[in-house]
Amino acid sequence: MRKLGKGNSGIRPIIVLPLFLLFAVMVTWPLALTPEPHDHADTLFNSWLIAWNSHAVLSGQNPLDLPIFEGFPDGNGRNDLLLTQSMLALPLQLSGMKAVRVHNILLVLFLAFAGLAASLLAAETGASFHGSLFTGSVVIFLPYFQSHIWHLQLFSVGFSILAIVYALRILQGKCTGWQLALLVFLQCPASLYHWYYLNLVLLILAACTLFLPERKKLLRMAGWWFTGNLASLPLLLPHLKNAEVWPVDSIASTDITAFLAPWGNSLLAGWMRLDWVHPEAALWPGLAVLAGSVWFLLKGKKNKWDAFLLACVLFFALFSLGPTLVAFGKALAPAPLRYFAMLPGCSSIRLPARAGIFTLVPLVIFAGRKLGEKPVLAIAGILLAAAAVWHPPLKAMPLGPQPWHRWIAGRNFSRVLYLPVSSDLDRPETETERLIGSVIHFTPSVNGYSTTLPENYEEYAGILNDWPSDRAKSLLRELEVDCVITEGLQPFEADTVFCDGRRFISIVVTRLL
Repeated sequence: MRKLGKGNSGIRPIIVLPLFLLFAVMVTWPLALTPEPHDHADTLFNSWLIAWNSHAVLSGQNPLDLPIFEGFPDGNGRNDLLLTQSMLALPLQLSGMKAVRVHNILLVLFLAFAGLAASLLAAETGASFHGSLFTGSVVIFLPYFQSHIWHLQLFSVGFSILAIVYALRILQGKCTGWQLALLVFLQCPASLYHWYYLNLVLLILAACTLFLPERKKLLRMAGWWFTGNLASLPLLLPHLKNAEVWPVDSIASTDITAFLAPWGNSLLAGWMRLDWVHPEAALWPGLAVLAGSVWFLLKGKKNKWDAFLLACVLFFALFSLGPTLVAFGKALAPAPLRYFAMLPGCSSIRLPARAGIFTLVPLVIFAGRKLGEKPVLAIAGILLAAAAVWHPPLKAMPLGPQPWHRWIAGRNFSRVLYLPVSSDLDRPETETERLIGSVIHFTPSVNGYSTTLPENYEEYAGILNDWPSDRAKSLLRELEVDCVITEGLQPFEADTVFCDGRRFISIVVTRLL
């Protein structure tokens, strides 16, 4: 594989990838080795979704037609698709590996990939081998990822970072450009957040390139960029229809001290975590990055792409703050997101702090460019970043037995309902535990989980939870449900009763009533 960049700036992925994999295993330990989830919410839903995608592809079904929210025409297009991750998961699924174990392995692999992509971007923008090694390693150690340990889609930012690499190569005449279109397309079904942010990054790059000789290649870059988005359009259509538009004041603001906040489980730096910082906002780049990037900006050797990287630092730092400037838990003034919200799609982003990764990666690159001039400093910076993120082993949360799913798998129901129906998005565990149990049969269900709920879902949940009232039975017939699973209730119509040690589970076959 040819070297990237000029002079001593090359980095060979085949050499550094094993190290990045080791670092990714370390910071997520012991997830790479356990079939148990770190949490009972998003991890379980994402595990189920990957399993469904694989099942749908192998059985000739449409993976976009999720077997949840049955009876609700607007049920689809409410979550990240995770189709890109699912393609990579197919060999693991075919081996018979459990869904949560597949998810955990993917989490580690995509974290290592993010580090690899960042190291390639550092090399492309002028970093030495040791500077690129520093960049890839420290990106893996960023508290940002620790604060999203249950969000596989946010670990999948490597596609966006690599897309930037190829956009720069197009502008420099180093490649034809189809790689950019492919990476934009792959990012869309991997993470809608990062797909959106990637488009903003490429807009910034295009604006900065207007002032460079490379502007002659800008039309070529724009063409492949447009092609990738055009290919993504069929996947986006359901999301465009069901996208939630948040009033600007309901979008989460990020306390400015999040830029000084590590993840709270860090043994070395956890004491710096402040109570008023949003749980998913950990934007502290680390002492090595802070010192190295300031040193670079003051005395480092600059090149033509530094204005672009610095523009990303500033834009996404402001974007991450949300609509209100908040410091030490107190609202001070309107923030720039109130103006950014006029951009198409921006008002659908509920947690803009997730954009912070595009502030952090350029800062790590700047630090790597300077510290990489002295390999000893680069290695010391990697060790400092590793020490700062060091934490006790992540807790795995065992799942309780759900024997009724195997009972359902042995029958041919067309639509199942689990009672009580939960419509509390703040406590999704009830529905996600049901979903992960259903991977052995994927029987379509009225229940479901998503970032937003279909129209009338909460109203229907209230009626169904009153079962066996006449209204509930009438709605069951309307929804064409032929099997009801009741948890904690033992009606006289029960066909079969299980007990999982916590509660009684009754199964009512409604077509026999």
